Amino acid sequence: MSIDPDLLREEALFASLGAAGRKAVAASANLRHLGAGVCAFAQGEPIDEIFLLLSGCLKLARISWGREAVILRIVHPGELFDLGHGPPPHRHDATASALRDSTLAVWPAASWQRLLREVPGLPLGLVQQLGLELAETQGRFLEIASLDVPRRLAHAVLRLIERAGRQEAGGMRIDFPLSQQDLAALTGTTLHNVSRILTRWERGGLITGGRRTLLVRDIPALTRLATAEA
Repeated sequence: MSIDPDLLREEALFASLGAAGRKAVAASANLRHLGAGVCAFAQGEPIDEIFLLLSGCLKLARISWGREAVILRIVHPGELFDLGHGPPPHRHDATASALRDSTLAVWPAASWQRLLREVPGLPLGLVQQLGLELAETQGRFLEIASLDVPRRLAHAVLRLIERAGRQEAGGMRIDFPLSQQDLAALTGTTLHNVSRILTRWERGGLITGGRRTLLVRDIPALTRLATAEA
């Protein structure tokens, strides 16, 4: 299913493109729908398509040396993901799976390379997005290297609320299913640690837990916890 160029109008990646540029980019793409839990690709598979998330939410998880999955990032609408790096042949560094029903724009890799050469403004948008992704990755690395687990977890939850929070009675809810194991894999700790910390936060009124969902009831208190000195 081809895509409407107007779908790209609000995406930061294509902000500098004119109508003709968006039309050319859209003409080379197809829409793909993923149900919750379905993978867009698996770690180690060849990179023969380029993906942009239009709606929904995905996680990029990589099997580490210890065979435990590490979540490299949560992908939000408007983001490209896992473009590959280094010399060919390029293969996916992680497995991308939908946390809830999601819609993707998908380009054949050869078509994407042609668009980068032919559409003015597209390389700049790509560089800007990769810069933002690198800054976020560096921030998470710094957290893991310098913060204890409660503060790392607080930072992760606050980022998720900022990017995917939904206001409802009593607080802000992370607007996609996220298990305690996911939070452990996202913050470089164990399921036991996450469960213990979330239980303490819930008793203190900071959050309300549920089955694969999280409602943050006191964002200022969680922010103070995230930024407190050790």
